[in-house]
Amino acid sequence: MPPLATLRAFDAAARHLNFRLAAEELNVTHGAVAQQVRALEASLGVALFEREPRGLAFTPTGRAFHPQIRRAFALINGAMAAIEPTRERERRGVTVTVTPSFAAKWLIPRLGSFAAIAPDVEVRVLASESTERLGGQGLPDLAVRLAAPPFERSLEVQRLLSDDLFPVCSPAIAETLSGLDDLAGATLLHDAHDAWPLWLELANAPAPRRLGPRFNQTALALSAAVDGQGVALASSALVAADLAHGRLKAPFGTVLRLASERAFYLVTPRLTRIRPEVSIFRSWLIDACGSDLIA
Repeated sequence: MPPLATLRAFDAAARHLNFRLAAEELNVTHGAVAQQVRALEASLGVALFEREPRGLAFTPTGRAFHPQIRRAFALINGAMAAIEPTRERERRGVTVTVTPSFAAKWLIPRLGSFAAIAPDVEVRVLASESTERLGGQGLPDLAVRLAAPPFERSLEVQRLLSDDLFPVCSPAIAETLSGLDDLAGATLLHDAHDAWPLWLELANAPAPRRLGPRFNQTALALSAAVDGQGVALASSALVAADLAHGRLKAPFGTVLRLASERAFYLVTPRLTRIRPEVSIFRSWLIDACGSDLIA
C-alpha cells in the first residue's frame, strides 16, 4: 500500500493535469507534488504521467488507475460524512463521571428534570470510583466525587452535598427499633466505608450481637435496607427520595449524624472556555443539590 499522501498528490495532479494547480489545491509546493508523484510511480514500478511542456498527459496505466483512486477517495469522504452527525452529537452532549452510588441513588432519578429544561443536550453518565482526567477530547467534562480537600490546582471544585451519616431501614424494621439499645439485636448493613463503629461510638449505642453482610457499594447496602434486610448508614444525599416516598425510615431521626470530612464535590477542569452544554448541566446540578439539602 503506497503512502496516502502520494495517492492524494496523484489524484490532484490527475484532475488538473498540472503540478502547479495540484500544488495550489493541496496547499503545498509544486516540487512537493512532483516528488510525491515520482515516489508513487517508483513504488508501483510504472509511469503514470507523460511530462509535457504545457502540463501532464496520462500514460495508459495512469488513465486506468485514476478512476479507481477517485472512487476510493469518494468512499473515504462518504465514511467521514456518515460519522459527522455522531461527532456533532458528542460535541453537543455532556459526559459526567460519578460514583456508582451517587449515580444510582441521586443522579439517575433526577435526569428527567434536566431533560425537561435542556431536551437537546445528551447526557452520558459514567459510573466509576476512579478519578479520570477531565476536559480533554474523549474525556468526561465534569465529575462528582466523594472526597475531601485539598484538590489539585488545575481543578475547579464546588461542594454539593454533605456526607454526614445516620441510620435508615425499612418501615417494618423501624417499628422494632424503639431505642438505641435495640440496635444490639439488629442486623447492621456495612458498605465499603464501614462507618458503623464510629456512629455507634458517637451515639453511645451497643455493638450488635451478630455480624451483618458487607457490600462494596453504598447503593447495594441501601437496596438491602429497602428490602428489609437490616439497618444501613447513609447520607441524606443518597436517601432523600427513599425517605420522601416511605421506602426507608430514619428510626432515630436525622439529627444524630456522624460528621464526615468528605462531601460530594462537583469537579471541573479550569478552562478558559466551557461549552454551553456543560455550563447548563453544571448549573442544573448545583441548583438541584441545593434544593435537596435537609436541615
